[in-house]
Amino acid sequence: MEKEKQRKKQTLLNGALVLVISTVIVKLVSIFYKIPITNILGPVGRSYYNSAYAIFIPVYSIALAGLPTAISRLVSHHMALGEYRHVRQTLRVSRKIFLLTGTLGTILLIALAYPYALTAKNVEAYRSILVLAPSVFFCCVMSTYRGYYNGLRNMTPTAVSEVIEAVAKLIIGVIISQEIVNIGLTQYQNGGTVFGVVCTTEAEAMSAIYPYAAAGAIAGVTLGTVLAYLYLAVRYRIRGDGITKAELAAAPEPLRQKAMAKRLITIALPIVASTIIFNITNLIDSWTIQNRLRTITETDLDVLKNMFGAAISAGGIVDENIADYLYGAYEIASDFRNLLPSLTVTFGISAIPVLSEAWTLKNHRMIKSSIESVIRISMMISLPVGLIMGILAKPILTMFYCKDPATMSAVDISALVMGIYCGTAFIFSITQPLTNMLQAIGRTDVPLLSLGVGAIFKVGLNYILIGIPQMNIYGAIIGTLACYLVVTVIDLIFLVKSAKVSINVVSVFLKPLFCSVLSGGAAWAIYGLFSRLLDGVSALSDDTEYISYVTVSLVIAVVVSVIVYGFSMLLTRSLEREDIKMLPKGEKIVKILEKYGLMR
Repeated sequence: MEKEKQRKKQTLLNGALVLVISTVIVKLVSIFYKIPITNILGPVGRSYYNSAYAIFIPVYSIALAGLPTAISRLVSHHMALGEYRHVRQTLRVSRKIFLLTGTLGTILLIALAYPYALTAKNVEAYRSILVLAPSVFFCCVMSTYRGYYNGLRNMTPTAVSEVIEAVAKLIIGVIISQEIVNIGLTQYQNGGTVFGVVCTTEAEAMSAIYPYAAAGAIAGVTLGTVLAYLYLAVRYRIRGDGITKAELAAAPEPLRQKAMAKRLITIALPIVASTIIFNITNLIDSWTIQNRLRTITETDLDVLKNMFGAAISAGGIVDENIADYLYGAYEIASDFRNLLPSLTVTFGISAIPVLSEAWTLKNHRMIKSSIESVIRISMMISLPVGLIMGILAKPILTMFYCKDPATMSAVDISALVMGIYCGTAFIFSITQPLTNMLQAIGRTDVPLLSLGVGAIFKVGLNYILIGIPQMNIYGAIIGTLACYLVVTVIDLIFLVKSAKVSINVVSVFLKPLFCSVLSGGAAWAIYGLFSRLLDGVSALSDDTEYISYVTVSLVIAVVVSVIVYGFSMLLTRSLEREDIKMLPKGEKIVKILEKYGLMR
């Protein structure tokens, strides 16, 4: 009985809620990480940091080989049929596969570190890549447990491990990177030689420090993956998976390990192919942005100085770092662009076992309900939050980075990028949930098609547009938006057709859009009003302090916009009864809303 309680399944939205809560915690921790890290590294150091991630992500994704999704799908399929020995066999086989791919992935990343950094014309990033390499192995082996527990519809272990990983990254990364900066500046003050480089100005000293400080920040990431893996391994050894001895005894004989491995790989291969396309596209994208920026700084430096002269001067950026500076400003904005997709992806992850079970049992009602719920909730989160973040991009960046002159000098550049990306965040936010749902119903070929087409748009447009000196970093926005729009449209068409469901456009798209526009308008008006009123208050007039008229006006605007959005959602009856019922205490919430006439 105790084992069965431990294995109690979470509903789609209940499981997603667990992951959303952990993701919110992780993102809050990430903010507390990115703010000091960005203030320590500046835009130049951030370019080294993000270059390491640019090569890490495709290698890591190839090493994962789509297996977490395949594990989740197979486990949920066998659980639905009561084939508990097959479930355990899936875990055993996936462990062996991940040990191999994780080891090979780490070796590959080490081998690619210097050649990638050299060809991307960001050679100082290779130190960060080397420090990040071991995390490929630990991410792979812990993904065995994450995929397994997700297939059991128990998202809690994954959620806890993500929080452990984030907190460790924050504490360790900030401490190491700050200590490296302190050591470097001490060396400069004592003799002018910083890590073996002779420096005549503090700007040159910081230029020599940034590569090592970025590697120190990355060390926190690697050690965070080690601790997260240890948690999952120990948890499984102590608490297991809830499958009883009686259930195992009554279950049919499992497939042999070779046959199970073949089944896992068969499911994973199309996912691998689409993942490879997506991540290699991002790798080429990062390489292209840096390479094209470096090229126009060599051929059209005067154009860039005319466009960004004030920012470059205020940041104390030397000519050789201008390309890294612009790329760093772009990546600062990308931190916020990636916030919403990291939340909505949890709905796609939770949908895999639920949709897989519904597909196995041919439960058309559950299939339709799950698909509509995932898309609707994704829209209800990404539309209002994205619009508010886009409208308030500059004050948000100012609030976070007001303490660092180098980063603040790039705020105007970052704010434009962030405003466009966040205003269209619903496009980015729905892509991965659609991909996950297609994978859950066996259409793993569709993301391969859509990502291939999207990649052509992204790489082609980026190469052309970024190479235009007047467009420079802003050209990357157009290429990225075109890519995700193509992917989303193709995936949505095939999902609806393959699952044979019709989506309620008014409920899923139009109502959240209407309420989001009201909320965004309220945020714009309230921020404008209070920023003018509070700017004259002496205690709040200094916008280089964390508590200033910018921060206070921003907080008031966000609170009011959330209230406007909540009331508009209730008045337009945008929330469906099924959505709320799948939340914890959902039945009670429905009764309260019915009592006040806010739900039929």
